Amino acid sequence: IWERGTLEALIAAPVPRFQVLFAKFIGVLTVAMLTAVVNMTGMFSTLALFGLLPILFGDSYFDLWVIFQVFALLILFAGFFSSVLLAVTSFARSFKEAQAYIVPLMLVSITPGIISLTPGLELGGALTVVPLINIVLLAREIMEGTATPMPAIIAVTSTALYGLSALSVAANIFGSDSILYGNQASWRSRSEEHTSEL
Repeated sequence: IWERGTLEALIAAPVPRFQVLFAKFIGVLTVAMLTAVVNMTGMFSTLALFGLLPILFGDSYFDLWVIFQVFALLILFAGFFSSVLLAVTSFARSFKEAQAYIVPLMLVSITPGIISLTPGLELGGALTVVPLINIVLLAREIMEGTATPMPAIIAVTSTALYGLSALSVAANIFGSDSILYGNQASWRSRSEEHTSEL
């Protein structure tokens, strides 16, 4: 959109900007879900092939209720991450600049998976509101059958709120003059601009 100079035409179309942004969100969410499902299928297939599923998850891994809960967390996780991606890339003025913003975010997103491998680490306290880590730990506890209601509720609620906040930031930035006309303003000045408008 940026490189082809079609963003201005898209914004000028008789469609509310929020609907355009929501369509972009659904597109990103769909790709994220497809990627996650393929990765999970590959992971579980590999573990099943080598007979490691019962060792890692006990007998609960084939429970339909457990699978449903993990899939619901996957949707929440993908929705949150898609919102953050939209918010971050909304500051970009080109495709290359958007890629430069995404790479550090992708690297940071690997951390929760590594942290969740820590022996004895449980979902509780401050970890229930730490983005990404809380959902990864909750998914692990669900598969192990050790999840408790209150930390689970806090983790899900906080992640949903983070996602909505990121989507709100993206909605405020998307199609702004500083993006459309290539203003070289910094992240901080653009954020202050949108804050003052609110």
